[in-house]
Amino acid sequence: MRPRAVMLIGREMERRCFHHTDLKRIESVALLRHPDVDEPDDAWQRTAIAGAEIAITGWGSRRISDAMLDAAPTLRLVCHSAGSVRSFVNETRLRERRIRICSARTALAVGVAEFAFGLMLLSMKGLWHIQEAIARGRWDRDDAAGWMREPFGATVGIVGASAVGREMIRLCRSLEFGAILVYDPYLSTEEASSLGVEKTELDDLMRRSDVVSLHAPDIPATRHLISARQLALLRDRAVLINTARGACIDEAALIAELEKGRIVACLDVTDPEPPASDSPLYRLPNCILTPHVAGAVKENTWRQGRLVADQIEAYVAGRPLPGELDLDEFDRMA
Repeated sequence: MRPRAVMLIGREMERRCFHHTDLKRIESVALLRHPDVDEPDDAWQRTAIAGAEIAITGWGSRRISDAMLDAAPTLRLVCHSAGSVRSFVNETRLRERRIRICSARTALAVGVAEFAFGLMLLSMKGLWHIQEAIARGRWDRDDAAGWMREPFGATVGIVGASAVGREMIRLCRSLEFGAILVYDPYLSTEEASSLGVEKTELDDLMRRSDVVSLHAPDIPATRHLISARQLALLRDRAVLINTARGACIDEAALIAELEKGRIVACLDVTDPEPPASDSPLYRLPNCILTPHVAGAVKENTWRQGRLVADQIEAYVAGRPLPGELDLDEFDRMA
């Protein structure tokens, strides 16, 4: 008999994240209840989850509360069609009930890494400087060349061997970088070797890298991980990219460093977000500011639904679940 599954997201979000082919895949192995509301509330979710073995959450879902868990004694699997699960679940209750949980973070990671990779290449080519000069009517390649650093032989530093960080590593290995450095206290030397990177300490990474790309989670241990001291270690004309979370960088210290004009920063996330209306980040020419668009915005969201379909098919078939989370690592998850 097929297990019962329920979408705990709104109708529009189901359309946004699940291609019709992936919905058919889920329906072929489970009795799927589709959402009949645009914005789920607690009462609707508590009613909808009753009798379900599989719950599909995502953007727009409400937290799976204790009352919801009490209403769903048959629940065995939660498939989160977005990235972070921290605000959606109580890991202690899931562990007590032996409920498994999966995330679509590896699907989201692809788009974020692609965006960071693109920012890296354009920034290394001095595009921000070129555009500023052209806007002033100057066609001067020689002046812009001082800000250029080709990937060949350069050093890239990746902060955080997260799902996004690992995808960034994969993309960077397609180029002829001189070195790919990684800082992550949970990454072993052996695993770093298998990834084809050099594990190093944060200060060493900041000092040696031509480009630094942040892919760390937003947890207490990473708040202002990049402080004034680390920023001062950056080489002149280095590129700093943040597509992780704004709180990972001491923003006041970053603004002070940018005002010196010696580095360039590409920020898709800030703290707060968006920046205050009078923030210097809006006017600094060496700050490339984007409104949190690195993650799945349009077509890439279908990757998330595809991964959820993979997870449900694997669950029903008794295979290992792609994207399953280890609740023992919950405290250091994004």
